Amino acid sequence: MDVKKISLEPIEEGAEKDRKEKLAFPEAEKEFLHDEDVHHDNVSSVEEVVVDDEEPTPWSKRAREELKRHLSRFKWYYLAGLVALLLVILLPVLFGAIIPRIIKNVVDNQALPIISGATVFTGSDSMSIALNTALDTPVGVVIDPVDLALHAPQPEGSDDNELPFLTVHMPKQYVDGKTDVEIPAQTATIQDDTQLVAWFNDFFDSETTQLRVRTDNLVANVGRLSYTVSMDRTIRVQGLNSLQGFSLPSMNLILPAEANGTNVAGTLIIPNAGVLTLSMGNVTFNLWAGNLDIGTVTAYDLTLKPGNNTAPFQGQLDTDLLIKNLDAILDSQSEAVSNGYIELNATGNSTFYNGNRITYIENVLNTKKLLVQFPVSTLVSELEAGELVTSSDSSSDSGSGGSDSSDSSSLLNDLGNALSNLTLLQTTPNDAEEEDSVLDDVKTVTSGSIGGSLGRARRAMVTKIAKGHKRLARKSLFGLETQDTKGEE
Repeated sequence: MDVKKISLEPIEEGAEKDRKEKLAFPEAEKEFLHDEDVHHDNVSSVEEVVVDDEEPTPWSKRAREELKRHLSRFKWYYLAGLVALLLVILLPVLFGAIIPRIIKNVVDNQALPIISGATVFTGSDSMSIALNTALDTPVGVVIDPVDLALHAPQPEGSDDNELPFLTVHMPKQYVDGKTDVEIPAQTATIQDDTQLVAWFNDFFDSETTQLRVRTDNLVANVGRLSYTVSMDRTIRVQGLNSLQGFSLPSMNLILPAEANGTNVAGTLIIPNAGVLTLSMGNVTFNLWAGNLDIGTVTAYDLTLKPGNNTAPFQGQLDTDLLIKNLDAILDSQSEAVSNGYIELNATGNSTFYNGNRITYIENVLNTKKLLVQFPVSTLVSELEAGELVTSSDSSSDSGSGGSDSSDSSSLLNDLGNALSNLTLLQTTPNDAEEEDSVLDDVKTVTSGSIGGSLGRARRAMVTKIAKGHKRLARKSLFGLETQDTKGEE
């Protein structure tokens, strides 16, 4: 760059003159020297004036060319160093944070459907359980054996219950995509009886119920990498829906009663709307007619598979109590009786498996009322059959058989009186002709060998039913009567 020279001669002459004046006046000497220094500084600053619009020097061009050659020669080294630096920064983040987060998200999104399973209520403090579920992962994963804690979901706002009601062990699994997972049958100790009863109550009443599955030590192995994550999932399990469809299709009276007191046998239809097979053992139910406890029935070795289950039962029915209160029972069930049925309620009484009392199932069943409808005609027919059997026994054995016959006849007399004393439903003129026809059929059917107290009972019963459902009464009752009559003929 060029430096422009500026003439300093006039300035130097003026400075000499000032110096001489300062010598004449010593007190101003210091000020003069200071001014002279400032003056020379200004001159120096004025001497060097840089012009900015100059072209680069040959040296700067050489520097750039050398830099380019250097980068061209060593560019791969610099690239490798950059990649290594990035890996040093990113790999810990990838393997220490990103991949565990991905695995945690996959675990948290598992539906864990209960496809099937089986439970055996083996004791008051244990149960056997097996489950089949499914897992779904985007890549192949090996899951180490793990214990899964089962909880009843806690109401919102309540304290979290860390203690499960049951813990099941899941063996080692290899999961790649959607994979079925089997938890084999195992006996598990009940850890919280109160929580288990609460969960079974909801399982019994609901179409679907919730089940909380937890673990803090689920180890997932992706290749040679191993990650430990927690799982806290609330899944849905199909429930029993209050055993909707529970029915009593047949009930046969045994007269005289057996030595152990059994005087009734039949079958129960017990539906299982869920996917779990429940092995419950010997389950005893109380039978109620209104507020009267009329006896018990026991289903032995009861196992409820998904779908409808036919379970035979035996029991003890208090026929004397039933007949003596039949008038009040039928009056209180006029709508059901008009359809030809008597309504009974079944409630849990006791549950035993291999002699062990299963209290947690009793605490559930004993609070439930299962409504069943039983045909009135079937009840009367069974009483008739009992009378005929007893009469036959008495004719062949004049000793003890006569006493049984007397008891049975007394029971049927009570039944006939109860039914014949029922207040007849008030009829309208339009109903009178058809009701008279029904009564004529009753008289025809019950004439001959079938009469007496049983005939009065049937006539009163059919009259009571005729008001609401005459055709149904004729079909359900007279069909049975006609079969009896043909059999006698």
